[in-house]
Amino acid sequence: MARTKTAGVPEVGAEAPEFNLPSAQGGQLRLSMRTARGPVILVFYGEGDEEDVRYFGELAALEDEINMAGGTVVGIGVSEPDAAREFLRKSGLKSYVLYDYARSATRAYGLLEGRKSDEHARPAAFVIGGDHKIAHAWTGERPEAAELLRKVSEITGLPKPAEEPEADDAGEKRPAARAPKEAPEGAEKAEGEAAAPAAEAEKPKKMSAEERERIKAERRAARAEGKSLKQPNEPSGDGAAGEAPAAERKRLSPEEREKRRAERKAAREAGDGAKPEAGGGANGDAGEAGKEG
Repeated sequence: MARTKTAGVPEVGAEAPEFNLPSAQGGQLRLSMRTARGPVILVFYGEGDEEDVRYFGELAALEDEINMAGGTVVGIGVSEPDAAREFLRKSGLKSYVLYDYARSATRAYGLLEGRKSDEHARPAAFVIGGDHKIAHAWTGERPEAAELLRKVSEITGLPKPAEEPEADDAGEKRPAARAPKEAPEGAEKAEGEAAAPAAEAEKPKKMSAEERERIKAERRAARAEGKSLKQPNEPSGDGAAGEAPAAERKRLSPEEREKRRAERKAAREAGDGAKPEAGGGANGDAGEAGKEG
């Protein structure tokens, strides 16, 4: 019986033949719908023997990494639906296993061989880029699964290499946040010393017992004389009132003034006020006036 004529295997850079095949997982898969999302690792398996199961098992082990790199694994075999589902179970592949019982895709890729009663695909692998063109092709002997992963990563640049740690992650510490600036060590002391005189100035000056007794005696003498004793720092009051005692002192004789001083001194010492003789000043004035007359 004559062999089936097939087209040649597509070369690298050529447009990948389109297909739309049923999947062992259910539904249909069109190649262009997958390449629009990223590279596709297209693997044809032969008779579904142990060698094919082992190879697809290796792809299944790297399937998560292939997906992270932006790729998708698609397997195609010349088989019936039940045989395709059994092959999927044995291999452990989570991606797509398609069954080409009509031989259309296998023939388009130039991989159909065997007699008509026993046709199957020649083992082959292709990496088809996002532009739907053949990027890499292997027939007869398929490459290791790790090599297919590398080819996909070369196309997509995924996964991206880990970024180098920043300087501070490499051991260099970032400058710590500055603490609030503290006052110089002697500043508090100087401030306290400056505040002390002000506090002392606010306090009333403490007088000695002798000073208090003297002030009391002066006040008693002033009350006895009918005068108010002014403090040294108080204003003198009316100028005319301040001139009267001065005029009075001028009219007294030296003996009288001496007597007055002695009485005041005695009053301060004894604590009693000595009243000046009533009309003393007037008598003195009269005497002086008689002499002048």
